[in-house]
Amino acid sequence: MQLASEIAQLAASAESCKLFREAVLDQLAHVVAFDAAIFHALSPRVPLQTAAVRGLDAAVIGASMKHWDQWAVELGRFRDFGVKNGGVATDRDALPAHGRARSIFERAFGSQQRARAATFVHLIVRGRIVSAVILVRWQSLPFSEADVRRLRAVAPTIAIGDALHQSLDRAERATVPSVLRCHDQRLTPRQREIVELIALGHTNAAIGSSFGRSANTVRNQLADAMRRLGAANRADVVRLAVLR
Repeated sequence: MQLASEIAQLAASAESCKLFREAVLDQLAHVVAFDAAIFHALSPRVPLQTAAVRGLDAAVIGASMKHWDQWAVELGRFRDFGVKNGGVATDRDALPAHGRARSIFERAFGSQQRARAATFVHLIVRGRIVSAVILVRWQSLPFSEADVRRLRAVAPTIAIGDALHQSLDRAERATVPSVLRCHDQRLTPRQREIVELIALGHTNAAIGSSFGRSANTVRNQLADAMRRLGAANRADVVRLAVLR
């Protein structure tokens, strides 16, 4: 595919991770229409200065980073669908038509306009998400199956190029496993869901919000799970129930 070849050449010639990301967005704009975009690790612990941002106010995005951990539970639906489908997920795939997750998504990009459609491209290397490209439309024009096929075809090339430049730049990273599952039968189904979200770094408040429950309810469920597992703390829970 010509686009994949062009991106591979960019990976070999770009002088920094940020410049590679900027050039990738330039190339994607030729084959998939979008109004705004961000190419970043999508972690609040990675400086936004490493990101490529289009059609968005970088200062507003930077200010919103304090909310990213909380939003990650609802918007993690993009990740969960995407990693099973070539790394790519649209809002139609991942979100209900209405509700809290949809509302967070629409307002997450800090624009006066609400996001009406988006595609998340998760860039996965060795089973870990190294970064992601988000393409946004302000109009209610869904990303098509053809758009998704084009993005899915080039995602591995972009992922390898981005991982290479992060390493060369010694950039700050916050990669997460693309899939974490708890199968420990000592726990209830809800406790297993909670443990999976804890393993991905989410807080009790964020987990409770995604379930429509309070942080105290999650804390109590977690305390019971710790007793069942003989775990001393959250890290112990993950080690015993997920990473075992």
